[in-house]
Amino acid sequence: MRLTHLLTFVTVAIALLASPAMLQAERKPQSNQIGAQEHPRIQAQFGGAISRGELAQYVARIGAKMARLTPEKADPWTFTVLDTPVVNAFALPGGYVYVTRGLLAIANNEAELAAVLGHEIGHVVSGHGEDRVKQNNRAGIGVIIGTILGGVFGGEDGAADAIELGAKLANGYLAQYSQDQELAADQIGIQLLAKAGYSPFAQADFLKQLAAEEKLALQISGRQYNPNRVDFFASHPSTAKRTKKADKAARRTGITRAQGVLNERAYLAKIEGMIYGDTPKEGFIRGLTFSHPKLRFTFTVPEGFILQNFPNQVDATHKSGAKMILSGDSNWVGPMEDYIQNRWLAAIKREARLSDFHDLRRVKINGLDAAIAFATIQTPDGPRLIQLTAIRFDGTTIRIAALGKKLDGKIRNQMNTASQSFRRLSEAEVGALKPFRLTVIKVQPGDTVRDFSASMPLTGLQEAQFRAMNGYGDGQALRPGDLVKVVE
Repeated sequence: MRLTHLLTFVTVAIALLASPAMLQAERKPQSNQIGAQEHPRIQAQFGGAISRGELAQYVARIGAKMARLTPEKADPWTFTVLDTPVVNAFALPGGYVYVTRGLLAIANNEAELAAVLGHEIGHVVSGHGEDRVKQNNRAGIGVIIGTILGGVFGGEDGAADAIELGAKLANGYLAQYSQDQELAADQIGIQLLAKAGYSPFAQADFLKQLAAEEKLALQISGRQYNPNRVDFFASHPSTAKRTKKADKAARRTGITRAQGVLNERAYLAKIEGMIYGDTPKEGFIRGLTFSHPKLRFTFTVPEGFILQNFPNQVDATHKSGAKMILSGDSNWVGPMEDYIQNRWLAAIKREARLSDFHDLRRVKINGLDAAIAFATIQTPDGPRLIQLTAIRFDGTTIRIAALGKKLDGKIRNQMNTASQSFRRLSEAEVGALKPFRLTVIKVQPGDTVRDFSASMPLTGLQEAQFRAMNGYGDGQALRPGDLVKVVE
């Protein structure tokens, strides 16, 4: 880069980052309070934090490098890697910035990581979180279902936390940004990238990477579980127009693609060996079956359902709108039918309208004490028949709620069969359950996408998954010497 270009760019960057129209004059004390209060809940909701080892330190170091270039450089910043396969990144007021393990798996170099962190830093220094908390959007069915089920093995306190956080996720800090806010954060992120010496094109490159993952998610929809599902667009609307704007903004910096730093090798070395998808503490989804090696149980859903594993529950959804949720509660010492009527049902009635409670009875499910009951529950999408199944299992109460339309008898029967598939895992089954991990391989002459795709977990879509993860377009051949990520 020529010195004159550098000086011109730094002047423009400083002017932009200091613009009162875009940035807060100073961080407000209440912003720090908000972040500190919500930080533990965010970690609990998203699988906890990866706080030890080189990966967490590496992400924090890159984040701090970017934050030092902002007007809030003297304020506290906290950069957290969340231990979840969900592809996402977000920020809270007070300088709390989060990236997920799932997002790290699809980034291809350090510059793309810095682009994500810079974008979220842009939201913080612009006060966008405070703006969003003023919104009053309706939470909807997701929070109602969370109320019904609570947290997995979390008891009533876990349920209360899940409800409170769920409402805030829908209504406040993590609600969807406006397009103007997104574009403003993009602009700040691009300027920070260039000031830090990274390629300013990394912002547009990562948006393209996300678009490829979203395309893959659409291919997966209705077919099978995506072990690295994309939720980034839930709070970050992304469009082709936004990507083009990011590319144009990068060009305006005067830095060419040949000049900006990527640090690909260093980045891939940090994420190699990282778990891809779920961890043993969360349990694994393999096809239509969820198995938990730590808690030693398994559960299978019918064809046509898509399983998703969350820290607080396991969901299975059908294109008809039918839904199953498995969660847990503390041990119940009395009859299981009393648990449904006196504990679970009472909790549901405090949060939702129920009617026509019937057919409460004691049953055995694969040798385990259990009970089932039926009722009608009012949802924002209309009345639904809900089947409640409670199972006594190793000092815990397993709860399976199945919601479907009253007239859809076939789906209801399938969900009933799925509820009764719950069983204990054998020692051999537990020993065979292993997580997927990322491996980095150098492409040699003659290597093909098919060769590297064989171990990818998405049956029938292995090549598409490999291309999306590594930024190869449809039909694009491998380049000898490239470093690529595979899942094994």
